[in-house]
Amino acid sequence: MNEAKTYLEQLLQKHKISMEKHHTVLLEPFANDEFITNAYNSIKNTQQAMIDKWKEKTQIEDVKVKQIALTNGTVNKPYEFVFDFEQLKLNDIIGDYNIEADEKTGLEFHKEENKISGVPKEAGEFVLKFNFKLKTETDEQPFHQKEIKLFVNADPKSLWKNEPTPTDIEYYKPDDVSAHFEFGTRKLIIGSKRGRSHAHEAKPRDDAFEYTFQDETGWGIIAVADGAGSAKYSRKGSEIACETIIEFFKNVEKEKLQEIETAIQNFLSEETDENRNTLSGLLSTQLVKAAFTAQQNIKEEATKKEAEIRDYSTTLIFVLIKKYENKYLITSFWVGDGGIGIYNKDKNEVAVLGTPDSGEFAGQTRFLTMSDIFADSSVYNRIKLKVVEDFTALILMTDGITDAKFQTDNNLNKIEKWNELWDDLNGNNQDNSKVDFTKPIEETAQELMTWLDFWSAGNHDDRTIAILY
Repeated sequence: MNEAKTYLEQLLQKHKISMEKHHTVLLEPFANDEFITNAYNSIKNTQQAMIDKWKEKTQIEDVKVKQIALTNGTVNKPYEFVFDFEQLKLNDIIGDYNIEADEKTGLEFHKEENKISGVPKEAGEFVLKFNFKLKTETDEQPFHQKEIKLFVNADPKSLWKNEPTPTDIEYYKPDDVSAHFEFGTRKLIIGSKRGRSHAHEAKPRDDAFEYTFQDETGWGIIAVADGAGSAKYSRKGSEIACETIIEFFKNVEKEKLQEIETAIQNFLSEETDENRNTLSGLLSTQLVKAAFTAQQNIKEEATKKEAEIRDYSTTLIFVLIKKYENKYLITSFWVGDGGIGIYNKDKNEVAVLGTPDSGEFAGQTRFLTMSDIFADSSVYNRIKLKVVEDFTALILMTDGITDAKFQTDNNLNKIEKWNELWDDLNGNNQDNSKVDFTKPIEETAQELMTWLDFWSAGNHDDRTIAILY
């Protein structure tokens, strides 16, 4: 088929130039004339060049208007975004390219991995310059440029003020407190940190803790308490509760202590129901007495202050622990929220020593200061007794920890969540904050305080955790 002849026929028809019958025999040789052939080829090539140029123009514009939504960054948090051209449907279009990022973003372009990464330094809206060429373009041709927006959020921690608690308030206590203690053959570290919600408004820490280890008896006592945020003197209520527990068990009569020791030896020798009931009865009596004494001491303080006992509302968790040859006897009392567990990583087990008191609505709980806590025998349900051969850690926590790390009360009974907590303590977290339990205890205790500063959206309450390891 003679393309030039067909083109001539269409051209003549377009320009309404009619052909007489005797002219038709002229068309074939005319189309084959060298000048006409060259002219047709030139026209054809010019048209193709125009089409190719148009395609390039539209492809460049398609790239420029293409939505490339970068994930938002956060100041001081590692950031990475991979450009997946196949997903963006640009794989067959983009040739050479590079990305320019403002120094303020803290990000760098890594071409071999098709990604930008780094740690954003400042919050705000930034523009990345995406310089590109089409696959059809040569090295000599200039890059085209597309702007891509990157939003970097402020570090949420930086939005919270950290105002010190005024030292002239009633019942002042330090905002953050740490403790460490050689606890028999074990080590004890405790950290208590004022929550961001309190720090933002220069309010005091409501949590408290106390501990002791009696060398002469081998008994250890650990107590943590969380004063109710809505109660104006709860910081003192939690303090009184913890201090009372320690003092109470320091002063148990020797005869009563000997009776308990005898019952323990009988139970460890022969773990019958009868021996368990005898031991449980003796221990429960002392634990309930201790908790009741704490309530009465709080009530006495309220009376002196001409205040209501509910102004001193507080939770209370405490444990007594003693080692007997190759076994540990642990007994506990728990009122309110928070949590306590005997965690064994090697056996993948946890024994949760009680059940948190959850109210009808979120944020509600029960308090030691409530009048009905000791109204009937149900108070004995708050006591647990456990004998274990070994454990990784005995952990007591206020709800500033459990709300953030366990989310729900039911999760307290899931070994997976305790494994996650232990891994978190050992550095598996977004801050890479590690509590190294192999270090000298002073260093470990300080690392715990650093770990307590973790970020958890919506969880800004006081945080207290005691770890016996």
